[in-house]
Amino acid sequence: MKDNTLSKLGGTLSILVGISYVIIGVAYVLAPADQKPGANATQLVPSLAQNSTWLLIEYWAFALGALLALGAVLAISETVRGANEGWLRWASNLAIVGFAVTAVNYFRLLAVQPLRAMAYVAGDASTKAALVADQSSLSLDPQGWLGFGAVGLWVLVVSLLALRGNVWPKPLVYLGIAVAIAYWLVVTGFVLGIETLILIAASLGGIILGPIWYIWAGVRLRQAS
Repeated sequence: MKDNTLSKLGGTLSILVGISYVIIGVAYVLAPADQKPGANATQLVPSLAQNSTWLLIEYWAFALGALLALGAVLAISETVRGANEGWLRWASNLAIVGFAVTAVNYFRLLAVQPLRAMAYVAGDASTKAALVADQSSLSLDPQGWLGFGAVGLWVLVVSLLALRGNVWPKPLVYLGIAVAIAYWLVVTGFVLGIETLILIAASLGGIILGPIWYIWAGVRLRQAS
């Protein structure tokens, strides 16, 4: 008898990942401009001291969504395993590493950023200068190569393998390819320092394409179970 627990659990987790992406996208759009990735550290730290609500919501959604995604990756990958075992295992491992780094990174930021904001408010001029200067070293994945790039590569690989094996509906395949492109637009935006590119990827991929892909994949997994 086939064990369907992976499909059932993975489907549920994938749907929740899609919901977390909606929250991330909305929080990113609503966060003050001084808290966007392209903002200078001299703007970011004082802004956090004034109001960090939307940024902390974004951090929580990233951290919890990444933990949920660890199970979703396994279940989604299983649906195309017969197409090419080598490429699939490599890409899936990269995605797991990417989501794991994302979870650790954002749980760390959730603990550190509020303390830094309080220290900025209470500190003297030298303390404030030190906090601003140290801001760029906080992230474990500052340009998103793992959290976005590696995960985007996995989405592309499973989508192409699904197309090759004819195991997914064509719209889901093409949607996955678009999601992969959106992930890499985020990396490109960080590397080149183009905030507009990040905003487009976050709005289109994070609020629309990404959630639809993860939720659709999750529904299919649960139906298969």
